[in-house]
Amino acid sequence: MTVGAQSARRLLAVTAALVLALAAARPLSAPELEGRRRMGPVQRLLGPIASAAASVEWARYLGALDDGDVTRAYGHAARALSLDSRATAGWLTLADHFVFIRASPLEEADPEARRRWIREGFAVLRSGEDRAASPGVLARYAATIKAAFLADLPDEGLGWPGGPRALLSEAREDLERAASLGAEEVEVTLAYIEERERELAEQGR
Repeated sequence: MTVGAQSARRLLAVTAALVLALAAARPLSAPELEGRRRMGPVQRLLGPIASAAASVEWARYLGALDDGDVTRAYGHAARALSLDSRATAGWLTLADHFVFIRASPLEEADPEARRRWIREGFAVLRSGEDRAASPGVLARYAATIKAAFLADLPDEGLGWPGGPRALLSEAREDLERAASLGAEEVEVTLAYIEERERELAEQGR
């Protein structure tokens, strides 16, 4: 390496260190402080690199699912969420897998086992509310799944305790939480819940 190239690299390193030092010294705004609070320890340590590393883990997660190795896939998903817990899409991705794939009657015929996978999906969404950048999106999504999907399934196929009315009641609670977390278009989901409640009342259910 030439002397000129070495000097250029030293200058770049010094400049980068100075930029990082100034950034660290700058007081954080309220949104930045809240965002940092929601980060996991690994994400705080790695900074912007964490997001790229998480993308690699999600790619490996999909590859493992394609190979039929769910244990390895879940390990990659856990590492991805640890690396970039603020990425709302990650929590949605894993929750979707549990609710719509593992709990599918094509994958699991036993209603009790299906309910366990669905609850696992909701647990993922609830966990994400404490760490994701858009927690209200996760709460509203949970409400939408319950009101617009699960409440429409035949009772004998899922056997959810309390049936559709219980699911709609849970959806209302999720929606209230979503509103408190700043979710948008909450009224759209609420209108659907109210419509379904009227339909059930007319059917005597």
